[in-house]
Amino acid sequence: MPTQDAGDDDYRELLLCHTARRIGVLDALATTTGTAEGVAAETGIDPHAADLLVEALADRGFLELVGGEYQPTNRMLGFLTKTDVRSIGRLSHDLDRLDAWLAFPETARGEDPPRSPDWTSNELGARAARPETQVRAAVTAALREAPDAERVTVVGDAPGPHAVEFAARGRAVTLVDTSDRVDASRAGLEHESVTLLAGDPANPDDPFPASDLVAGVGVLHRLEPEGVDTVLRKAHDAAPACVFVEPVAGVEGDGGRSTLAALDAYACEGTASVHGREEFVSRVRAAGFDAAAVVEIPGLSDRAVVGR
Repeated sequence: MPTQDAGDDDYRELLLCHTARRIGVLDALATTTGTAEGVAAETGIDPHAADLLVEALADRGFLELVGGEYQPTNRMLGFLTKTDVRSIGRLSHDLDRLDAWLAFPETARGEDPPRSPDWTSNELGARAARPETQVRAAVTAALREAPDAERVTVVGDAPGPHAVEFAARGRAVTLVDTSDRVDASRAGLEHESVTLLAGDPANPDDPFPASDLVAGVGVLHRLEPEGVDTVLRKAHDAAPACVFVEPVAGVEGDGGRSTLAALDAYACEGTASVHGREEFVSRVRAAGFDAAAVVEIPGLSDRAVVGR
């Protein structure tokens, strides 16, 4: 029997949580029972399987034994409450994405990608959990290209990690995103200096507000090419500069990451596109900007797609 590397732990933990959620183990432990025996009774699975699942969840820090029964820890908080997306973390959305990847054959044949009831909250939770170093790197890259920008429109950024960082650096910030994502983000942003504006970034009938800079992180590769062109045209109409932080195909260090990112977007959204340096430059210029460039970002594998 082959040995198992410690590197296997991450994907095994994801599969563990996926299995526990699919069977109903997580719901049972969160609402009705605190024992493996109760889990087996609630879900109808083999008692030995219930024992293994509950013990594994405890070993990975999702449960703790208190007074003879298992109770959820903070690691399971994202499965229990969706009120504040900042408390959800990444794991719930990782499981949603795993479901989407498993349904990829059906999506590729024209069916809609699967959606959990908490898809939007889980996705926003994952975005809210983006490491601060990555958020700061993306915002620094944008302001390096438009250092005098006082008014910044940040598109597709709900629940606002990058918008909040722009505001912390003294900019007047408007966050534009779809109405459902904006509504789900209001509670977490009520004490931040960020103006929320509902509007689909890829809808030509929803113009961006006038500003000095339009910025976005991980927006363009989730759209079909015509959607990319729409966002860039709207950015040109709203501001003298735009910066979109995106995976870019064919650049040094990409290693196929841009294609995998597009496949992930296709699995989850049913739409995606992959662009190389020259194609991005061409699309930015076609949107009306006089100058276009794709610039490296220290600390990130993504690039800054710049228009002026």
